[in-house]
Amino acid sequence: MRVSVETDNEQEEVVITIKCKERTAYIERLMAAVYMVDRQITVSQKEEVLLLDLDRVLYVESVDGRCFVYTREEVYETGYRLYEMEQQLCQYLFARANKASIVNLKKIRSIRTYVNRRLLLTMENGEQLIASRQYAESIRGLLGIGRHGGHI
Repeated sequence: MRVSVETDNEQEEVVITIKCKERTAYIERLMAAVYMVDRQITVSQKEEVLLLDLDRVLYVESVDGRCFVYTREEVYETGYRLYEMEQQLCQYLFARANKASIVNLKKIRSIRTYVNRRLLLTMENGEQLIASRQYAESIRGLLGIGRHGGHI
Protein backbone atom coordinates (compact mmCIF):
# COMPACT_ATOMS: atom_id res chain seq x y z
CA MET A 1 0.00 0.00 0.00
CA ARG A 2 1.22 3.49 -0.82
CA VAL A 3 -0.19 6.69 0.66
CA SER A 4 0.17 10.11 -0.92
CA VAL A 5 -1.15 13.53 0.06
CA GLU A 6 -1.69 16.39 -2.36
CA THR A 7 -2.33 19.91 -1.13
CA ASP A 8 -4.24 22.46 -3.18
CA ASN A 9 -5.08 25.93 -1.87
CA GLU A 10 -8.23 26.01 -3.98
CA GLN A 11 -9.53 22.66 -2.67
CA GLU A 12 -12.50 23.37 -0.37
CA GLU A 13 -13.06 19.91 1.10
CA VAL A 14 -10.95 16.86 1.77
CA VAL A 15 -11.28 14.22 -0.94
CA ILE A 16 -9.96 10.73 -0.30
CA THR A 17 -9.55 8.43 -3.28
CA ILE A 18 -8.69 4.76 -2.95
CA LYS A 19 -7.29 3.14 -6.08
CA CYS A 20 -7.28 -0.62 -6.05
CA LYS A 21 -7.51 -3.64 -8.32
CA GLU A 22 -10.73 -4.84 -6.68
CA ARG A 23 -13.04 -3.90 -3.81
CA THR A 24 -12.16 -6.42 -1.10
CA ALA A 25 -13.08 -6.75 2.56
CA TYR A 26 -9.80 -5.02 3.39
CA ILE A 27 -10.78 -2.03 1.24
CA GLU A 28 -14.21 -1.94 2.89
CA ARG A 29 -12.59 -1.82 6.35
CA LEU A 30 -10.20 0.88 5.19
CA MET A 31 -13.14 2.97 3.94
CA ALA A 32 -14.99 2.41 7.20
CA ALA A 33 -11.96 3.59 9.18
CA VAL A 34 -11.92 6.82 7.15
CA TYR A 35 -15.58 7.43 7.92
CA MET A 36 -14.90 6.82 11.62
CA VAL A 37 -12.80 10.00 11.63
CA ASP A 38 -16.04 11.89 10.94
CA ARG A 39 -17.71 9.99 13.79
CA GLN A 40 -19.62 7.70 11.45
CA ILE A 41 -19.57 3.96 10.95
CA THR A 42 -20.45 1.93 7.90
CA VAL A 43 -23.41 -0.38 8.49
CA SER A 44 -25.80 -2.34 6.32
CA GLN A 45 -29.50 -3.06 6.42
CA LYS A 46 -31.56 -4.91 3.82
CA GLU A 47 -28.63 -5.07 1.38
CA GLU A 48 -28.10 -1.29 1.59
CA VAL A 49 -24.86 0.22 2.92
CA LEU A 50 -25.33 3.30 5.11
CA LEU A 51 -23.25 5.74 7.11
CA LEU A 52 -24.48 5.95 10.69
CA ASP A 53 -23.57 8.76 13.08
CA LEU A 54 -22.01 7.45 16.28
CA ASP A 55 -24.30 9.69 18.33
CA ARG A 56 -27.22 7.45 17.31
CA VAL A 57 -25.57 4.20 18.47
CA LEU A 58 -26.76 2.76 21.79
CA TYR A 59 -24.66 -0.40 21.75
CA VAL A 60 -22.92 -2.95 19.56
CA GLU A 61 -23.41 -6.68 20.02
CA SER A 62 -21.84 -9.81 18.59
CA VAL A 63 -24.26 -12.66 17.92
CA ASP A 64 -23.18 -15.93 16.26
CA GLY A 65 -20.06 -14.32 14.80
CA ARG A 66 -21.95 -11.37 13.31
CA CYS A 67 -21.76 -7.84 14.67
CA PHE A 68 -24.91 -5.73 15.06
CA VAL A 69 -25.30 -2.02 15.81
CA TYR A 70 -28.37 -0.94 17.79
CA THR A 71 -29.91 2.52 17.69
CA ARG A 72 -33.06 3.76 19.40
CA GLU A 73 -35.26 2.48 16.57
CA GLU A 74 -33.18 0.28 14.24
CA VAL A 75 -30.71 -2.62 14.12
CA TYR A 76 -27.91 -2.65 11.56
CA GLU A 77 -25.13 -5.07 10.73
CA THR A 78 -21.49 -4.16 10.33
CA GLY A 79 -18.64 -6.08 8.73
CA TYR A 80 -16.37 -5.38 11.69
CA ARG A 81 -15.65 -7.86 14.43
CA LEU A 82 -16.48 -6.78 17.98
CA TYR A 83 -12.85 -6.26 18.99
CA GLU A 84 -12.32 -4.03 15.93
CA MET A 85 -15.35 -1.96 16.89
CA GLU A 86 -14.06 -1.70 20.46
CA GLN A 87 -10.68 -0.41 19.25
CA GLN A 88 -12.32 2.23 17.08
CA LEU A 89 -15.06 3.31 19.49
CA CYS A 90 -13.18 3.50 22.81
CA GLN A 91 -12.09 7.08 22.07
CA TYR A 92 -15.77 8.11 21.77
CA LEU A 93 -16.88 7.04 25.28
CA PHE A 94 -17.90 3.52 24.32
CA ALA A 95 -16.86 0.69 26.65
CA ARG A 96 -17.01 -3.08 26.72
CA ALA A 97 -19.94 -4.22 28.87
CA ASN A 98 -19.47 -7.97 28.53
CA LYS A 99 -17.79 -10.43 26.17
CA ALA A 100 -20.47 -9.87 23.50
CA SER A 101 -21.27 -6.14 23.69
CA ILE A 102 -19.92 -2.60 23.70
CA VAL A 103 -22.08 0.17 25.14
CA ASN A 104 -22.27 3.91 24.40
CA LEU A 105 -21.83 5.36 27.89
CA LYS A 106 -23.59 8.58 26.84
CA LYS A 107 -26.78 6.62 26.04
CA ILE A 108 -27.23 4.95 29.44
CA ARG A 109 -30.40 6.15 31.19
CA SER A 110 -29.74 4.42 34.52
CA ILE A 111 -27.39 2.01 36.25
CA ARG A 112 -28.22 -0.40 39.06
CA THR A 113 -26.09 -2.85 40.94
CA TYR A 114 -26.87 -6.39 39.95
CA VAL A 115 -26.12 -9.86 41.23
CA ASN A 116 -22.45 -10.79 41.73
CA ARG A 117 -20.96 -7.25 41.35
CA ARG A 118 -22.41 -6.83 37.89
CA LEU A 119 -24.28 -3.76 36.65
CA LEU A 120 -27.71 -3.53 35.05
CA LEU A 121 -27.55 -0.82 32.39
CA THR A 122 -30.82 0.63 31.12
CA MET A 123 -30.38 2.35 27.78
CA GLU A 124 -32.28 5.38 26.46
CA ASN A 125 -34.72 3.13 24.60
CA GLY A 126 -35.47 1.04 27.71
CA GLU A 127 -33.39 -1.98 26.69
CA GLN A 128 -31.29 -3.46 29.45
CA LEU A 129 -27.76 -4.83 29.24
CA ILE A 130 -25.76 -6.55 31.93
CA ALA A 131 -22.20 -5.40 32.44
CA SER A 132 -20.18 -8.35 33.69
CA ARG A 133 -18.08 -7.82 36.79
CA GLN A 134 -14.97 -8.04 34.62
CA TYR A 135 -16.00 -4.76 32.90
CA ALA A 136 -18.18 -3.16 35.61
CA GLU A 137 -15.26 -1.46 37.38
CA SER A 138 -14.07 0.07 34.14
CA ILE A 139 -17.56 1.45 33.42
CA ARG A 140 -17.80 2.85 36.94
CA GLY A 141 -14.44 4.53 36.50
CA LEU A 142 -15.27 6.00 33.09
CA LEU A 143 -18.52 7.41 34.47
CA GLY A 144 -16.88 8.64 37.67
CA ILE A 145 -19.08 6.65 40.05
CA GLY A 146 -17.91 4.73 43.13
CA ARG A 147 -19.10 1.51 44.69
CA HIS A 148 -20.02 2.89 48.13
CA GLY A 149 -21.38 5.98 49.85
CA GLY A 150 -24.62 6.32 47.91
CA HIS A 151 -23.04 5.69 44.56
CA ILE A 152 -23.24 2.54 42.50
